[in-house]
Parts: sequence; C-alpha cells; structure tokens
Amino acid sequence: MNPQEIPVYEVFVQADALSFPTHVGSLRAASPAFALQLAKETFCRREDAHDVWVVPSQAISRARRDATAALPTTTSDKRYRLPSGYDNAPHWKRFKAQAMTIEEVAADMRTKGR
Repeated sequence: MNPQEIPVYEVFVQADALSFPTHVGSLRAASPAFALQLAKETFCRREDAHDVWVVPSQAISRARRDATAALPTTTSDKRYRLPSGYDNAPHWKRFKAQAMTIEEVAADMRTKGR
C-alpha cells in the first residue's frame, strides 16, 4: 500500500476528567483501532491520559472568519456588563452608618427614587 493512501488521523488527548481534549498531533494508520493503539503508544507513553480520541482528518471541518460571512460577529463594546449604572454606594453607606434593616433600605430607595 502506498504511504499516501493510508488515512491520516488527528489525535486528541484529555489529560483529566475536568480538562478539554487537546490536539496533540497527527498520524497515519490503516484502521481506527490501529490509529488508537499507535496514538496511545506515541502520545501517552510518558504521561497518563484520561481519554484519547482519534478522528479521521477527512471528518474534521473548519470555518474561518475571513472565509465565510455566516459566522456571528461580536462587538468589543461591553459597557453593559459594568455595574456603573447602579448607584447603590450611597444607600449602602447609609445602611452601614444607621444600622438599618434591609427592608428599611429598600423602602428608603423607593421613596428617594420618586
């Protein structure tokens, strides 16, 4: 068999149960079972692995942002995540200074908000 005819497999290793699988390399093998055995011997010999995946290279698809306009775009303006719109500091200072109950603070906020 010509070496170029042997399928290429991508190898992913998961170090522990809480980590993500990481691409560690590629290899050529005649079958998925042989690819898995070869991946274990090649990439997991020195360090233990929780899980090893082998995937035929032809089964992997990718999408680049410059190649397709269908990918969602994100904005860099994330001001809506900042708490600057909430002016609670004066209320908390009064709460701490006057030893108010939380119900009194809520009532105070309702009356001063009108």
